[in-house]
Amino acid sequence: MPAQKVNPLQGENLITLDEAAEDFGGISISISTVRHYIYSGSHGIKLESVAINRRYTSKEAIQRFIERKQNSGQPTEKPKRRRLTQAEVNAGLKRHGLVK
Repeated sequence: MPAQKVNPLQGENLITLDEAAEDFGGISISISTVRHYIYSGSHGIKLESVAINRRYTSKEAIQRFIERKQNSGQPTEKPKRRRLTQAEVNAGLKRHGLVK
């Protein structure tokens, strides 16, 4: 008889990935980001989850994930994009032959 898998989130309040996306530590993120955190992780840190007919995580797992991210020294949010100057936009358009 094969060994039974242990639920890493046993005793925690399970939530769906949709619910996790709606309230991910106080912010709303996309469901694809939640899936990315589960399957690929972020800077080597993965969000714990369990599959019981469908995939679940927990508020506690989200809190642990956020704390590990903060303690890792890695940014928890994407850096903001820098706005291009008009000269940079014009140079890019010229490079691609869209303007003379």
